[in-house]
Amino acid sequence: MIDAKLAFVILAVCFVAIMPSALAQENTGAIDVFIKSENNDRLFPQGVNIKVYKNQETTTTQEILSLENNPFSLSSLPLGHRYKVEVYVNDMYAGVGFVNLQKSKESLEITVKNMGGMRLNVFYKDAQTPLAGAYVVLKSQDGKSWHTSETDQYGNSIRAWLYPSTKDGNYYYAEISLGPNLKYTYTPIKLQPDVAQEFKVVTSWPTIVDNLITVEVYNSTKNKVTKQDGDFVAQLFDAKKSKVAESAVSDKGLAYFSNLKVNNYALYIKTKDSGNQLQTVVGKSVTITDTTNTIKVYLNNPELNSDHLNCNCVAFRLDDIQDFYLAPAQLAIISLFGQNDIPLTIGVIGGVIGTDQNLISTIKTSLVSDNPIEIASHSWNNKVLTTMTKKNQEDLINQTNDKIKTVFGMQPTTFIPPENVFNDDTLSVLKNNGFTHISYDSREINPPQFKKSDFHHFPVMPSTADLDTQTGIWHSSSNTQIMDSIDQSLLDYGYAVVMMHPYEFSVYEGGFYVNKVNTTKVQELQSLIEKIQSKNLKILPIGSIQDYDNSLVEKPSNTKPEMPNCNCVAFRLDNVQDFWLNDVQNTVLDTFNKKNAPLTISILGKFIGDDPKVVDHIKESLQNKTTQIRLANRSWEYVDHTDYDLQKQLASIKQTNDKIFDVFGSRVVIFMPPYDAFNKDTIEAVKQTKMIYFSASITNDPPPFPTDSLKHIPSTVSFANLSGDDPFLSGTTQQKALTKVQASVKQHGFAVVSLHPPDFAVQTDVFENEVDADKMKLLESLIDDIRSSGLDVVTLEKIPALLDEKSIVIPDWVKDNAAGWSEEKITDSDFTKGLEYLIDQNIIKIPSTQVEGDYTQKIPGWIKINAAWWSEGKIGNYDFVKGIQYLIENGIIRI
Repeated sequence: MIDAKLAFVILAVCFVAIMPSALAQENTGAIDVFIKSENNDRLFPQGVNIKVYKNQETTTTQEILSLENNPFSLSSLPLGHRYKVEVYVNDMYAGVGFVNLQKSKESLEITVKNMGGMRLNVFYKDAQTPLAGAYVVLKSQDGKSWHTSETDQYGNSIRAWLYPSTKDGNYYYAEISLGPNLKYTYTPIKLQPDVAQEFKVVTSWPTIVDNLITVEVYNSTKNKVTKQDGDFVAQLFDAKKSKVAESAVSDKGLAYFSNLKVNNYALYIKTKDSGNQLQTVVGKSVTITDTTNTIKVYLNNPELNSDHLNCNCVAFRLDDIQDFYLAPAQLAIISLFGQNDIPLTIGVIGGVIGTDQNLISTIKTSLVSDNPIEIASHSWNNKVLTTMTKKNQEDLINQTNDKIKTVFGMQPTTFIPPENVFNDDTLSVLKNNGFTHISYDSREINPPQFKKSDFHHFPVMPSTADLDTQTGIWHSSSNTQIMDSIDQSLLDYGYAVVMMHPYEFSVYEGGFYVNKVNTTKVQELQSLIEKIQSKNLKILPIGSIQDYDNSLVEKPSNTKPEMPNCNCVAFRLDNVQDFWLNDVQNTVLDTFNKKNAPLTISILGKFIGDDPKVVDHIKESLQNKTTQIRLANRSWEYVDHTDYDLQKQLASIKQTNDKIFDVFGSRVVIFMPPYDAFNKDTIEAVKQTKMIYFSASITNDPPPFPTDSLKHIPSTVSFANLSGDDPFLSGTTQQKALTKVQASVKQHGFAVVSLHPPDFAVQTDVFENEVDADKMKLLESLIDDIRSSGLDVVTLEKIPALLDEKSIVIPDWVKDNAAGWSEEKITDSDFTKGLEYLIDQNIIKIPSTQVEGDYTQKIPGWIKINAAWWSEGKIGNYDFVKGIQYLIENGIIRI
């Protein structure tokens, strides 16, 4: 038995051991903080840092280096202390609040100064001539960038609204750049709240470099060229490839330039060929300033001419790849590069990837294409790494590596730092963990001199859009601006990396970017790619830029077989239902009947059957033998079926099939998912209902399509897109519409045009049940133009068979063989010898376990008729091959 005194001691010890933990939990509290401006507006959290001090201590108790929400909570603070909460915006001290924390929950409201505006008026050294086209980066005293813009023709930057500098040691400064090696710093800039300030900046650059610049041309490392080496000309070009100066090279190997502007230029030494045309011998990038006097060029030692690459190549990088969020835009861009058979580098955020199977499968398909996608690490959660310790940086980078390896089966070697910010710790971690490339924004950090090594810097200069950090809106750059920036990057670095984000290719609605593709922006990207290709610039992934001169990165000469093309177009009218725009729906139907053109209409099961105007009109069309109207299943209600499990999706499809049969007496074989959204359960549900065709959109359902029993026929272009103006195409709206359809056929091998009743309705505040005559006229002319251009208008379900037919090429001698066999002029055994060619070409497929042939078994008569008709051209290759496949699979003939 335990002594009572001893028991008390044990109890006391236990109490002492337990008490600190319990008291620690009981004696802490939280402060709910709300930050507002002097205008009582809630402060946008981006760019906000928080520092918390206890009592009079000078070291922080807590620190939030990148605020994510406002209001927010500071938790786990010991009770009974006075806390000071400091707010920093754009790294400027902005405000402070105090709380005496006596209860478990306190509230604190902190007011910060209103923003101040600044615009720079930039001039040359004479203080009179505006400096146009300069790149302006506004930074805080610690070197972080907060705003970028270019000066206009008057030398004015875009006005930036930032938080004022209210504390000693806080200030902004401006870096004004004409390119690498040409930067001017204007400092300090002190902002005042509520004031739109103007700052006149006089750079150190003269308007004209008036000293004579001598170009020395060498045929060796020591000797200049003479006339015995040939007649040479020195030419100088600006970033836009415009020639600004030319000088003959003298017999002493000298050329001269004068009266140039301060800038970066491309210098080329050229000579005449046998056809008296100038041909480039060598080129180099040069920087001209008022201190430039001599430029040396080496004809036979080009490695001495340049500190950078001369790959004449462009890489595209798509940042912020993640599950579901703006996924339609991500898929549209990845698919666009795949369809153009060019590579793309994507920055994957490790913490939010792996569950969006549509996105994952699209990326995996791109990984094994002829020009595969390159997966880069974009870290774990898109938080700025420089706010972390080296250990924390390494943990997040390795977590991302493991996730990418698990999901995609590969290890990334290219790194894209979140917000393009990194430090020496980041570089050390990357090099120690197998990375070979880093890509960031060259406008904020100058890359080191290029040299082939085991770690390369390939930063971005061009971007397809820039983020307004105050509003969260992405402002797109025009293709002209992007090409100018590409040209400048090629001149400055010898390559260009173009930065993209899903936001700028998504629709902006109600103050947010939503999961809808901005088709105009995707088309602009297509135009940009075509422009780059037309200039004979190579498009490479970031990881291959340094190997531009390696033949292994060139596209193989044995290109893929030409994609089957049915030269055909189908139309589908979506979301047909009772009472809603019924006059408009009927007019569209009448248009296709009048044109004797096929049309597939998708029915919403819950909303059909009670409106005689709709139901009777469809029935009349179905009963008319001269029309080609087909019905499709659009599900029971127009809701995203990916929110349903398999059983709910299956019930929706079955219920709609039954309703369509009850109302129209038709069995449907086509399913079109609402919103064109689907998942693996959708596909399984469609298969279980024995349907044959599946039609979503090419964006959500890109090729290659599965080779199972379900035929995929996605829509490739919408009528809304065809009827909209497109500044990147010439001609009338009618001509542009045909051009887009033709482009779709060329790109995919077919086109499916999706129509919606609102496309043809008069719109006031709402859609009226009245036909828009102009839109209907455009539809009629489009059908006529498609046919007159040599394309066929076909039913939706005919497209797979036509594509299969086009993919099968059989020599004429095999047809002759089939004709003899059908007339019993040659034996079955002899006929099988003629089929060996088709088997060798994989046109006819042999079962993995070949059944024994039974030559005594009678060959079905329909197969011999097929052979006869095929030899006479009455049926196509596809139908003939199906018959032969039947004979082999049933062991009637054996190969």
